[in-house]
Amino acid sequence: MRTIQKCPAPNSLTQWRRPRLTANRPAGMECTYEELRRVPAVLEAVEDGLFAEQGGICAYTGHRLGLTPAQPNQGMQRDVNFHIEHLMPQTYCTAEYGNYGKDTAYDNLVACWPRPNCGFEPAYGARKKGSWPSVPEQPQFVSPLRGDCSARFAYNHRGEISAAQMHDAAANETIDRLGLKYPTLTALRREAIRGALNPASRPIKLTEARKLLQRMQQDSNHVNQGVSTRLMPFCFAIEPALEREIRKLEAILSQR
Repeated sequence: MRTIQKCPAPNSLTQWRRPRLTANRPAGMECTYEELRRVPAVLEAVEDGLFAEQGGICAYTGHRLGLTPAQPNQGMQRDVNFHIEHLMPQTYCTAEYGNYGKDTAYDNLVACWPRPNCGFEPAYGARKKGSWPSVPEQPQFVSPLRGDCSARFAYNHRGEISAAQMHDAAANETIDRLGLKYPTLTALRREAIRGALNPASRPIKLTEARKLLQRMQQDSNHVNQGVSTRLMPFCFAIEPALEREIRKLEAILSQR
């Protein structure tokens, strides 16, 4: 997982929510996600914002996401290849829990793989997370919005994930609840790492590794600064592998 630098909420979402959060709101003006989805312009602004601030990758898994704007002149409809995920599950975004309107709060929304109605039930990621964590369980969840999220997880060359600190209970619980050790996801991370370290089916050179790492770090910085940039899928697992490879190649070079 990668720390997401959250941008301000889209203006259209802020304006849509404002009258629905007042104590004397008119009947029928509910501030719920179901109602939000009935307003395409606001929903699309939210989707655009989430996709951009995440660099086009899933908040939990690192899968590549897709978003293609509509092109009416060419008869092409808007295509969104992800779903909107609630960090605090919708179940707990109610007045009963003191969280009325939280299911439409921008700081509770992220973009996640897979797309809605994908035709299968993934064994990892947002679908696996389900309605976890409850309100009391929130401290057990390492949210991708946490400033220390990236540093809480470690990845080896085989794509295997672990808590960066062995006894980090929240990181271990998050890995388990999101199924981040699932074999299919681990294999995807492993292949992404192998591809980066073996361009054109040969071992990467030191200069190439340095350039690739620099580019990936620049891309990450650009995304954090609000610059439209597409991140490499599983970049958070590839970068530490590149750093290790660079240290290894530098050590070999120093011995010559």
